Amino acid sequence: MAKKTPSLRRVTDKYLDFTVTKALEIPELQCILTELIHTPTGAQVMHLGNEDPENLFCLSFQTLPNSSNGVAHILEHTVLCGSEKFPVKDPFFAMTHRSLNTYMNALTGQDFTCYPAASQVPKDFYNLLEVYLDAVFKPNLKYFSFLQEGHRLEFSNPTDPHSPLEYKGIVFNEMKGAMASPMSRLGEALNQAMYPNTIYGYNSGGDPKIIPSLSYNELVEFHQKYYHPSRCLFFFYGNLPLVEHLDFITQHTLRWANKASPLPPIPFQPRFSIPHYVHEFYPIASHEPTENKTMLALGWLTCHILEQHELLALSIIEIILMDTDASPLKMALLKSGLCKTASAYIDTDIHEAPFIIILKGCKPESAGPIENLIRSTLIKITKEGISLNLIENAMHQLEFFRSEITGDQSPFGLSLFMRAALLKQHGAKPEEGLMIHTLFDRLRQHLTDNPRYLTNLIHKYFIDNPHYVRLILEPSKELESQELEQERAALNKIHQSLSVKEIEHLLQQAKELTAFQKAQEEACLDILPKLSLEDIPVHGKDYLLNQERIGNFQVFTHSCFTNRIIYADLVFNLPNMEETDLFYARLFTLLLPQMGCGGRNYMENLEFIQAHLGGINGFLSLNIQAHDFNKISPTLSLKGKALYRKAPQLFQLLHEMATSTDFKDLPRVKEILQKHYTTLESSINQNSLRYATNLSAAGLSIPSHISNHWYGLEYFWKIKELALNFELHKEILIAKLIEMKDKLLATDNPHLVLSCDAKIYEEIKAQNFYGLLEMPLHSYEPWKGDFILSPVVSQGRTISAPVAFISKVFNTVPYIHEYAPALSIAAFLFDNLTLHPSIREQGGAYGGGAVSNAMSGNFYFYSYRDPHIFSTLNAFEASINHILQGEFDDEDVVEAKLEMIQAMDAPVSPGSRADLAYSWLREGKTAAVRQTFRTKLLALTKQEIIETVRTFIAPNWQKGATIAFAGKELLEKENALLAEHHRSLLQIETI
Repeated sequence: MAKKTPSLRRVTDKYLDFTVTKALEIPELQCILTELIHTPTGAQVMHLGNEDPENLFCLSFQTLPNSSNGVAHILEHTVLCGSEKFPVKDPFFAMTHRSLNTYMNALTGQDFTCYPAASQVPKDFYNLLEVYLDAVFKPNLKYFSFLQEGHRLEFSNPTDPHSPLEYKGIVFNEMKGAMASPMSRLGEALNQAMYPNTIYGYNSGGDPKIIPSLSYNELVEFHQKYYHPSRCLFFFYGNLPLVEHLDFITQHTLRWANKASPLPPIPFQPRFSIPHYVHEFYPIASHEPTENKTMLALGWLTCHILEQHELLALSIIEIILMDTDASPLKMALLKSGLCKTASAYIDTDIHEAPFIIILKGCKPESAGPIENLIRSTLIKITKEGISLNLIENAMHQLEFFRSEITGDQSPFGLSLFMRAALLKQHGAKPEEGLMIHTLFDRLRQHLTDNPRYLTNLIHKYFIDNPHYVRLILEPSKELESQELEQERAALNKIHQSLSVKEIEHLLQQAKELTAFQKAQEEACLDILPKLSLEDIPVHGKDYLLNQERIGNFQVFTHSCFTNRIIYADLVFNLPNMEETDLFYARLFTLLLPQMGCGGRNYMENLEFIQAHLGGINGFLSLNIQAHDFNKISPTLSLKGKALYRKAPQLFQLLHEMATSTDFKDLPRVKEILQKHYTTLESSINQNSLRYATNLSAAGLSIPSHISNHWYGLEYFWKIKELALNFELHKEILIAKLIEMKDKLLATDNPHLVLSCDAKIYEEIKAQNFYGLLEMPLHSYEPWKGDFILSPVVSQGRTISAPVAFISKVFNTVPYIHEYAPALSIAAFLFDNLTLHPSIREQGGAYGGGAVSNAMSGNFYFYSYRDPHIFSTLNAFEASINHILQGEFDDEDVVEAKLEMIQAMDAPVSPGSRADLAYSWLREGKTAAVRQTFRTKLLALTKQEIIETVRTFIAPNWQKGATIAFAGKELLEKENALLAEHHRSLLQIETI
């Protein structure tokens, strides 16, 4: 364990003005939970101390909006636009490339706003904390920052009062993009219906129709009310001593703060006496059919967050009823034919928890029959009771979830903040979100005392609960144009009513905003703390991968603490295949863990997985070679994970899936295809940037070509054809899947990759891997991948969104090339010097930038939730010219290097370390090769970067295909601008 601040735990209950209110070991996570209160202000501190060197802080506030004007969200953006001590335009963004942070963000929830950051470097940790403390407690909150980040009225040509009037602003456009997603529409409509009298009925991110009603004064008042040290929860995680954190926040914040009265408790939602029924619509592109695209949500309001024992029981019930396709309620729904997908969740982090079931692929008239089916199924379950096996399986899933040390997407400390600190903000015990065995023991005691405890809760909260909402969300081809017309009409009305003085005001405001943004760009950032090149470790991280030959297998192991969880990957080389089979290989990996095997049908197999594993899936990997991005070493992997006591079942299942998966179950294959297609179709908008990127790159290299077949529109179109015409294709499909099974699994020279501690590995090895290595193997024709590449033309694809998702990709050089590090640095310079201010701050897009993928050899320009296309393409080109003209200095280069090292040295969760080391091995990225890349990167000069951009980016820029996914009206509008400026038009097509 790390330092456990013994002076606080064992010697005294006080430190300075802090009083310890709780000190508790959490053995399951090897953490010490310490809670304190700062007596003079009432500020609360929560610390989770352990051995993790990735230290995290999170400054968290309850923020309770009284409308959907987005005040909490816009404030979250605006406080990061300069503060008293750091009066520069964007300290948050600036610090992303002045540090070695592993995570920086700001998050707005329904009832909280938090500011997390993490670093593995103590100096860096406190640099970030200093900036964040000043930002949240002493922000400048300038009026022009509010206009930039939130919303403003402006002429489309800011200097021409005869041009159309528009709403602009980063959050405004972000939420326009967000609300184009059907799931976002459903979530907000459901919350509004479930919580008509409390804050949870508002859109905390902001409704684009209501955002323009927010005034600057309201924003300032909201900050004054909620962002006070007395009302902050200071959360810390990691191996740095608690006393140092306390000293720091005292010095930089608490010593000058007075005591504010506590916020009043969040009011309860008055309970319905009868169910509420709501019918809403979501936009769909005009070319898309609407049949079977209705979504249905059913929600019940359950218990208060302080009733943690019931919330745990409800979480168990959710797993029992809806976790897998074999779960009783989910199976009944899928088998009914009334929907294509069914999912459920319970939100245990808010004041009163909702239990939600979401169904996709429905017809509007199916709402009543679905409702009746759910009720009758629940009544049947309560009469028959719930088997002990189902209860234990559900507990096993929760135990695994709470035991696993995650951290690949965001720090593990942040996940613990979400699990525990949010409970504390509501007055609950944070340890309730961290402990495992104590809570399960309590639940088992409830079940011993009352075997009908769970079924009684089903009656109480679902069958007999009148606080129930049924929401029908139906697709509409007219809604997008109607909403655009309504906004246009409202803006035209405002435009026509503007006086000469008001027009002058808007023109002057736009002029002053441009001047403000320019002045901000020119502001010196030296006032911000930063690291130097001397703070960067000379050598990169490496994860030792032991290798030994055991029978016909190569076994690779990485030893590390995984909290007694085993991560196992069974890896087979992909054989040679025709291009037409690429699709079937991807589909095969999707189906593989969802079918029956080992003599069990799919329902029995899903129950087996739920009872014994934390998850198992099939994956395809290209393993692009470091020396040549057109050469790959592709593999298919079965990746499983389990608690150590379940090791026999983990290895048993890997063996059975590789040798006996049943693909002849036609109804099951059809069911999975329908689910998969419905999921892909309903998430087109939110995945548009990924589709655009894959399509833009598809003609550049063999790996990019394959990726488009596996993850791009090529894959989506084929899934759509199979799902909509299954009866026509079923015989060929089943034959292909059986062919894939014989061709892709149990090929000779398989590899087994394990992450676990050394003692566990030796015990597994002593058991001969529970028979896994005894599987029969067969030879295969080695991979060739000699596919023919076709060029991709620039194009626009129509979706139901008022904003654009843009990608432009072109080839550069492989990883080992001497200029590869300079290309990565150039991408960061493009971002920092041109793209962020042009696309986000001035253009109002939610995001945009450039990426050099050193392994694929692809260089990407991109933007998302972007109200523009033409000006964004100009910004891409301007960023190149900016570097060619040498308009940057050595400090800009240092910051880009820091940012690059952040990505290279990002922490890797224990369960992923063997995977990463193995992928390096497959790709030829040896420690020496990686160190050469790192050394070259750290030594780069300004002139070398200019030369690299001149040689590899400027000449290839025009060769890249521009792909934009956007609404038809926006595509046509931007094409007109392209034509006006004699630029190539986007060929507009449907998806």
